[in-house]
This record gives sequence, C-alpha cells and structure tokens, in this order.
Amino acid sequence: MILKKKAFRSLIAILVVISCITSSLFMASAEKVAEKDGIDVAVNTSKGKNSYSAYLSKYSKSEYSSEDIICDLKGKILEKKSIEFDIKVEKDGLYALGMSYKALDDEMSEIRIGLKIDGKYLYENMKELEYPRYWCDSEGLNADAFGNEYVPEQELYGEYAYAEAYDEALEATEKFMVNLTKGEHTVELVPLRGKFEVKYFKFAATAPTDSYVAPTDKSEYYDGEAIIIEGEDALAKSSYFLVGSSERSSIDVTPNSVDKRLVNFIGNNWSQIGDTIVWKTPKVKAGYYQLGFSFRQNKVIGAKSYRTLKIDGVSPFKEAENIGFKYGDNWQQGFFQDENKNPYLIYLSEGEHEISMTVTASDMSIVRTKLTVAVNELSDLYLDITKITGEKVDVYRDYDLFNQIGDMEERMTNIENLLQDSADTLLEITGEKSGSNYSVIMNMLQTVKQMLNDKFRAHRYKKLYYTNYCAVSSVLSDLRSMPLQLDKISLSAPGDAPFEKSNFFQRTWFSTQRFFNSFVDEYGEEELNSKDEKTLTIWVNWGRDQVQVLKALLDRDFTPKTGIKVNVKLVNATVVQAVLSGKGPDVVLQHPRTEPVNLAMRGVLCDLTQFEDYKEVLNRFEKGADIPYWYKDGLYALPDTQSFYVLFYRKDILEEFDIKVPETWEEFDLATKLLMRNNMFVYMPSAANPNVAQASGVTTAGLFPSLLLQEDLGLYTEDGQSTTLLDSSSAEVFEKWTNYYTKLKLPKTMDFYNRFRIGTTPLGINTYNLYTTLKVAAPEIDGLWGMTKIPGTVREDGTISHASAGNGTACSILKSAEENGRQDEAWELLKWWTSEEIQHAFSNDVETILGPAGRVCISNKDALADLTWDDGALEALEEARSEVTEIPEYPGSYIVQRSIYQAYWNIVEDNKNTKDMLMKFGTEANNEIARKWQQYTNRG
Repeated sequence: MILKKKAFRSLIAILVVISCITSSLFMASAEKVAEKDGIDVAVNTSKGKNSYSAYLSKYSKSEYSSEDIICDLKGKILEKKSIEFDIKVEKDGLYALGMSYKALDDEMSEIRIGLKIDGKYLYENMKELEYPRYWCDSEGLNADAFGNEYVPEQELYGEYAYAEAYDEALEATEKFMVNLTKGEHTVELVPLRGKFEVKYFKFAATAPTDSYVAPTDKSEYYDGEAIIIEGEDALAKSSYFLVGSSERSSIDVTPNSVDKRLVNFIGNNWSQIGDTIVWKTPKVKAGYYQLGFSFRQNKVIGAKSYRTLKIDGVSPFKEAENIGFKYGDNWQQGFFQDENKNPYLIYLSEGEHEISMTVTASDMSIVRTKLTVAVNELSDLYLDITKITGEKVDVYRDYDLFNQIGDMEERMTNIENLLQDSADTLLEITGEKSGSNYSVIMNMLQTVKQMLNDKFRAHRYKKLYYTNYCAVSSVLSDLRSMPLQLDKISLSAPGDAPFEKSNFFQRTWFSTQRFFNSFVDEYGEEELNSKDEKTLTIWVNWGRDQVQVLKALLDRDFTPKTGIKVNVKLVNATVVQAVLSGKGPDVVLQHPRTEPVNLAMRGVLCDLTQFEDYKEVLNRFEKGADIPYWYKDGLYALPDTQSFYVLFYRKDILEEFDIKVPETWEEFDLATKLLMRNNMFVYMPSAANPNVAQASGVTTAGLFPSLLLQEDLGLYTEDGQSTTLLDSSSAEVFEKWTNYYTKLKLPKTMDFYNRFRIGTTPLGINTYNLYTTLKVAAPEIDGLWGMTKIPGTVREDGTISHASAGNGTACSILKSAEENGRQDEAWELLKWWTSEEIQHAFSNDVETILGPAGRVCISNKDALADLTWDDGALEALEEARSEVTEIPEYPGSYIVQRSIYQAYWNIVEDNKNTKDMLMKFGTEANNEIARKWQQYTNRG
C-alpha cells in the first residue's frame, strides 16, 4: 500500500496555534517553539456556519479515534455514478477520510469526490475532496547516442494507492475529519472528476502518534552491509512533475560521470505541501536500521525544509512526522537523529517495504498562518488608504487618514502584533536574524510602526508600505515552498557510515575533467551520424532546460517511431546569417511570428502546401491560426505557440462595488469609472516599444488591432500592399483606444500582476499566461479572481464580437532541406512537433523542470485542454480562444507596429490630433510596405 499522503497534526492546531514538535534531524534539531496566542488557522477556509473551521469548533471536545473503520468496496469503478455503503461505528470519535484507489484515466488533475454521510455534506469542503493521482517512470532510462540519459516518460501508477483528504487552506497538512457517533451510518461517494477504481474507503484513526522510544535489545540491531536506495529510482510519485534530474557538478552524487548527463537524483520540483515520493526497499532482514540521506537543500536560506516519513503507510513515531533538512550550498550527507546526534532507529520486519516522504509545512505553518492574516489585513487597509489618497499621494496634503478611516489605528496595531509574532516565531524556528524572510517581515513591521508613530504624515509612507507589502506577500509563497533534492537513502547498521565522501584530490580531479570536457560537451556541437543524409538538423533559441526536454522527446518518441535521426542545435544566430554562410538548419522551431513571411519573400523557406496532408494538419489549430504564415499563395510555417488576451478580474472587489464582469466595452467603461471614483485603476495594454516587440509584430500594439477586428475592420487592405490607418473608420477606432489613456486616464504602464494581487487594479487585460503566475506566486488571492474573454463590441445585428488579435511563434522548413531531399523527413518532424501528444508532453516536461510558471502557450487546440487547469479556467480560455483572429503579415509589416507606436505616443503624451498623426505615420508605413513589395515582387 502506498503511504498516506498527509502528515497528522492534532486537532488543537486548528483552533489554537501550538508549540512546534520537538523533532529533529542529523543536521540540527528543530528548536521547540513556545505556545502562541490563539490564531484562527482556518483564515482561508470557507466562512460561515457550514465551514470546516465551524464544524471543528462544534466538535472540539470530541475524542480522537484509535481504530480504523475499513469499508471494502472490492474494486468498484467510479466515474459518473455514486455508490453507497453502510458502516458500523463502535465508538464516538473523530476520523480522517482515507481511500485506497487507482486512476483509470490519464488526466493530470487530482481525483475529486463528494462525501455524504447519512445523506448530508457535514461541511462545505466535503462537497469536493481531492486525492492525488500517482505516477511512475515507464520502463528503463532513455539515452542518446552519446550515453546522455533522459527522464523516462511518466505513466499512471498501476497499483492501488492510499491517501487521505486534507485542507490546503489551513496552511498545514491538516487532514479533513468527521465526527462519527456510535451506531450505523450510510456513506455515499459522489465522483466529481476522474475515473478511478476503489479498493476500500477508510475512516482512519486520528489518535496522536507516540514519541520515539529507543530499543533496549541491541541484538535486534541490523548488522549487515548498508542498503542504498537511489532517489531517482522512486516507485511512485503523487505528481506528474516529480521526476529524476541530472547533477553533473558533484562527484558525491551517484551515479556520476565527467562526460555524460546521468539521471542521478530526484526533487527539482519536490516542494509543494502534500507532494509524496515512495520508494521500495529490496528484501531486508528483520531488525533496527539507521536511516541516512544524501540531499541538497540550497533554497530555504537560514531555515529547514520538512518531510513526513512513513514506513508502509505509517509514521513509525512522532518525530518522523517532521524531519527537518537544513540549508547548505552543496550536497550533504547525514542521519535521522536527535539534537544530541543519537540516531532514531527504525524497525523493519523481514521482506520488502515501502518508504515514503511527504512535504509538510511543519512549524513554518505557524508563521505562515499568522502572516497570511497580516497580509490580508495589509491588503484591505491599503485599499482603504488608496480610496482616500489615490494611487499618487500628495505629500503636502493632510489626508488625516486615522480620522478618515475610523478603525485604522486598531487595524494597524493588530497588523503590528501579527507581524511581530510572525517574525519572532520565524526567529525561534530558524535562529537566523539574517534570513531574507525575517528581514522582509521586519521591514514591513518598521513601516507600520512609523505610520503609527507619525499619524498626521502616515500618507507619506504609502509607497514604502506598498513595496514592503509586495515583498511580504512573496514571503508567503517562500514559506509554503519546501524544496529538497534527494540523491539517495541508506538503511544501515547503527553506527555505520554508508556514504563514501570524496576527498580533496578526488574532487579536484573530477572538476578538472569536467572543465576540459565542457569545451566539447555543448549543445550545438553534436553531430549525430553526419554521413547520414537523412539526419535532420533543428535550430532553437531556447534555454538549455527546454532543449534537454526536446532532445528527450525526440530520442524516446520521434526517432524510434520514424527512424529519422535528429541533431538539435542551440544557437543565437539568425536564419539569414546561416543561409548566407551555407550552414543553415533543416527546421527552425518557435521562431518569431514576423519571421516566416520575412524569410519566405527572400526565398529561404519551403512552401508547406506541397504536402498533401497540410490542410488536415491545419485542423489541429484554432481556425485562422495559420494566417500570419501565408505569403502570396504559399504557407511557410505552422503555429507552434499561440497566446491571446483575456480579461482578469477580482471577484471580491467587483462584488464589493456591485460591479458585474464587463461583457461589452460600454460596461467596461462604466466599471472603469466606478473603480476610478474610488481611486482604483483598470489596466489595458498600451503600445509596446517597437524596439522590444518588433519580432512579435503588430499584435503587440495594445488593444488597437483587437478593437479593429471587433468592428469587422482590417489593419491592411485586401491585397496587403498598404494599411488602413488613413481610413476614417480606423481613425475612429484609434481615437476610441487612445481615449482610454487621454480621457479616462488609464495608466500607460503598470506592474499589473502586483497591482492586481493587492487589489488596487481589480480589472485588467493581459495575455492568458498570467494565469500560471497568479496560481503559483499569489496563493493568498486564490479563489478571489477569475478570467474571461475581453470585452466586446456590439455590432449592428445585435451580436457581440469579442475578437482578439493573437500572437505566437512558428516552426518552418528551410529550402535547403528541400534541395537536399530531406523535406519529407522535415515535414514528419513538424507534424510530430505540433501534434496533441507532443505539445502536451513538451509543456508538461518543461513544467517538471521550471515549475508551473514554465507552462508553454501551446498552439494545438486539443493539447491546451490536456493541461491542468482549475475548474472554470479551461472553459474561459477555450471561449476566449475561439474569438482569436490572427492578423496577416506582409512584406514591410514590421513598420506598422512602429507607426502605431509613434502615433499613440504623440497623441497620448503630446495631445496631438488623431487624424493628423495617423496621416503622418500611416503614410510612412504605406510607403515602406510599397517599397518592400516592389523590392521582393519577383522573389519567393
């Protein structure tokens, strides 16, 4: 059985913040934290009489259950239909909600169920309980022709897994519990997401685990050779993104090589509360074992990263529920031991066992709980201050904030106490005053004290208040993140030293070999079977992590299926330079939107319409996604990424002012005015600097192209040989756009993410990839915001157009591939690269390395749905994407974005006349486009 997912903490922690557990590890034991004054741990849970916190308060005097109630469901499959069963409870008590199950579909998100007892949901969270899917490596490691290893594909774990539902909002690994009275009860499982098979459902015992007691009979100590379990050889993981990685800089990580990339540790993304990794031991002898780790924890400076250890699904003793791994720059080795360096010995019976480690917040949850309350209070108060002062404060004006906001002193005093308690608790846990998180909290605290001590000039600290607030908000994410990289686990005889640490000479020799090897071990210098004329060369201009993902996908999927070898080169050179030098690639991936037409008119690219199935391939993308890549009658690229605008909104703030989410621009204007009356802002992208955005083309010119499309107008004439900037209809749209900045005074530039996070800009338009940033970096507003399609224009027939100009990158085949007879192989590669399976896999594999913020804006419409999204998010994205309308690219179109930029800034900054500016810069654009058409009219 796979180990239970969440570490247990007592019920009292939900009502009163308790002293931290006195567990410790080899690196340094966790200092005991004194008991703190009561703080409501459930600050982020649903509020009201049916909330989980209210339920726990009601049963705060109930006893913990000491025995499990296991309901054998004999492999029943749940997908759409509920199942009911009866249970018999022998004794009143609190029980956790556990389930042994296995997923039967290939979704990425958690399995979700509703749980009714006697026909009722006992509290709100029981309407939607989450259980993770478990994943494992497919058979064997993949390696390229040089022996460089790549992470195996991830597939669903085929055995039953056990997990218990827990409440993420509690900022600690608190299990959801129910109070069951003696007697018979009817239970109903309601499947909400996923198809899965249930072996049994368990109402699990919640009695606290006993503390460690050292064995007295040394004859039971294990006395054989050390058993080493490599971290990357995990049996199962609770997340698709928990995969092995390669460490090449240290000789102490095993296995290692000076000239090859070997998968030799796990844990690059092992940091989120609840993430679990399970390992299986070989067959062992019965006895007491000393447990050791080779690890690296170089992220949480001046603090520890915590894990809950379980053997065969059960923590062996209380100290194993919170094992702390201390900070260090390099790889460390040590044992699970107390503060006096006495090892905790773990008894294993004869046979195979499962060892699991689960990320837990441990004592940091106490800090985070208090800090969450403080951040919420800081945010609310900042909004109230902004409603009085506006975004920009007149330092010479007397705003009298403490009288204008009647309870300001009381609120700031409460914030001061919360920040002080947070800092003190963090200091007690870490013992580090120099830690960055501690310093950030103290900076915010100092600002609050200055405002309290200087009430009549408190408004002068508003800018500093905002800066420190953003920093403290980031600390919340840092405290929840518990990163740890694990090289290996050892089970050894007590007193043995199983890890062989390298000496100075071995490390020096290893580093020297690595140094000389680095001159030849570079991406782009590899030539795979250069004599084979059918070997394809791909150019990419990415980071090395993305290149490694691509190479792994090619080696494990494309080449085995097609027999076509591929050489990937990481370059920072233009295709034109390559063609002129005669050393160009066959295929280019993710090159800028403007490049295909720019290269096609020079005769550099291969026309994809020569392939019989090109129309079928185009069906993979949203209709019209290929428009920017046509030149004359030829198609010179396929879209491989596509982004677009959506409207982000803060639900809580719009509800406060009784503002509905804008459907049209008229409603958007009204919402903007209402918010600005309260000194809040709305964000709309302005014209990007052409020196920065030239490669992305005209679609970076703010909302102007989208507004044109909504009016059923084009940016170019039908033949593409001039713009419509001189037309009166375009001038009206341009004026409508610039009026947002000249009349409504929307900010031209803004840190929208932070302003949206704090709430002073509760409405704004941005590209949809802001979604992942908010999910990862702004957990304190999770559930308080949403996204939808951009506001629309009402047309004469009464319909509303939400058309939005798209953006993205493309993949192309060079003419040289055609000349060398490799065009068919190159076309197979493009079809493979833009397929649903590979687009999905590439984005997921990049996320395993870079985290959720590394998600790729994939172009395949079906692959987008395969990624993990919150409920409602995918529907909103698909609805917005269906309205995306791409704008063509033509020779000389680079000048259009520059012309729009120039006209925009002259109107907005210098109050110039709209028609005059469009006449001036529109004429310049038309002249340049005409020149380019004439220059290349007989080429391509």
